[in-house]
Amino acid sequence: MTPELRQMRYVVAVAEARSFTRAAARMHIAQQALSQQVRAVEDQIGVELFARTSRGVVVTAPGAVFVQEAKRVINAAERAVARTHAASRGEAGVVRLVYTLTTVYETFPAIVERLAESCPGLRVQDREVFGADVEPLLLDGGQDLAFCPRTALPAELRRQEVRREPFVAALASGHRLAERASITVSDLAGDLLEVWPREMAPGFYDAVLGACRDAGFEPRVDEHASGSTVWGNIAAGRGGGLVVRSLALQQPRGIVLVPIESPPPQLTIDAVWHAGHEIPAVERVLEAAAEVGAERNWLPT
Repeated sequence: MTPELRQMRYVVAVAEARSFTRAAARMHIAQQALSQQVRAVEDQIGVELFARTSRGVVVTAPGAVFVQEAKRVINAAERAVARTHAASRGEAGVVRLVYTLTTVYETFPAIVERLAESCPGLRVQDREVFGADVEPLLLDGGQDLAFCPRTALPAELRRQEVRREPFVAALASGHRLAERASITVSDLAGDLLEVWPREMAPGFYDAVLGACRDAGFEPRVDEHASGSTVWGNIAAGRGGGLVVRSLALQQPRGIVLVPIESPPPQLTIDAVWHAGHEIPAVERVLEAAAEVGAERNWLPT
């Protein structure tokens, strides 16, 4: 038979106190009960753990090994309990996050970095997806949380606004507007609009076209654009686009970013989750997002 965790604690207490009397006082039990429990352990494993003398007890060589291993078991059990409590608060375990390209330059990394600081025991399992993938991934329970541009959501999904990021114009380095200090959205009215298809990125597509329409024109959208061609088409001068300002952190070669005159159109980024599948870790991520957003003024009033 394997001794119980409680019995291991008794043995360790006696070894550390080198006295049944002092160990019993420390453990708040009767000395006789403690002695019986230690003797029961010795009988179970068939090894004498202590040499009893008139001056107290001395740990035997096998007993020293038992005490060392018992301490490891006790510490492991305490860690298990602590981590379980942490998981119940969302501070440990795994949280599955997906994010779209518009958040990859700054938004998502900043939130994950803050989460690592505030909840080091919480492991983030993340991957990049298209905006159109977010809804099914959350609805079927495949993911816990998503960061993506705002779009229409079914009733089962909840959202928290994370950021409103200004758009800038993405143009070829040789574009007629590339060297301007700033432009208006309407300056792009004559250009072919390079934008990811709506079936891939509905929130981003709607925001870009909405910015053009608010500027007074219906854009000519490149109907052949795809996830793999947009950057190349812009760099080659085929057309222009609107992208989030944080793209400057990972700016593609051959493309310049030109600010939009104030007030620029903005892309709203949301944290989205399934109300029926919410886990405590989601709340920790939302807290990290709110903290970073407040510090960086992501949601200006």
